[in-house]
Order: sequence, then structure tokens, then C-alpha cells
Amino acid sequence: MTSSPPSRRTILTVTTAAGTVGALTACSPFQDFTGAQGAPAAPVATDGTPTRVGKLSDVPVGGSANGEAAGQKILVYRPDETTVLAYSAACTHQGCAVNATDSEFVCPCHNSTFALDDGTVTGGPAPAPLPRFAAAIDGDWITVTV
Repeated sequence: MTSSPPSRRTILTVTTAAGTVGALTACSPFQDFTGAQGAPAAPVATDGTPTRVGKLSDVPVGGSANGEAAGQKILVYRPDETTVLAYSAACTHQGCAVNATDSEFVCPCHNSTFALDDGTVTGGPAPAPLPRFAAAIDGDWITVTV
């Protein structure tokens, strides 16, 4: 009897179950999750304290960025000089890490797309909008409460 090589699904299941290790290197606390796949870590319980997620100058008006608040991946959008919005970076389809782009938030796993201004689904298989977090401008900083 000959054995066949494992299927792609088997390899992905084993890889996902075993976990992956990655390193993030950047000068800014905002991060690029491009190509990130797999379910995010379980949400971290927080006490609702605002967390500084990055410098206001790192997100230009009309721009967006990836970041982290209280151990959770987030997305930040700055629609104007006085407003910042923050959303969960976990895709509502299968939990993959969503990335910030110039025009929308994009999930690299199955191409779901979300609107910057309210997190609503604009394309793909995602069934619901991205959950929104409280965000504020605090001097030179962006703070988010998760």
C-alpha cells in the first residue's frame, strides 16, 4: 500500500493548530498586518482604560493604520483633523487580521473589504461590520479603549 502526501487542508490545519511565530519590527507603534492569516488570539480582558496606540502624526488626515491596544489588533482611521475612529482588526468572516489601506480595510484571507468611516462590509464574504472601539485624540497621541 502506498501513502499519498498530506492534503493542503491537512497541512494548514496542522500549521494553524501548532501556531506560528512572527516578529514585528517598526519604528512606529502602528503595524502592517499584510499577509497575516489565521484566527487572532482570544480577546484580552481590559479594564476599559484608554491605551495610547500611536502618535497622531503617524496617521495623516484621510489615512488609516494598523495598531494594537491592550493586546488586541486594531485599525485606526482619521477622517479629519479632530476625529479618529478605531475598529477591531479581526475579520468578521473567519477572524483573519484585517489591514488598513488608503481607501478601505482589507482582509487578505478571503478579500472581505470594509468602509473606513463606519466599518461596514463593502465586499466579500464577511457577514457583519467590524466592531468599533472608543477612540480619541489626546494631545499628540491617539488613544483607544477596548
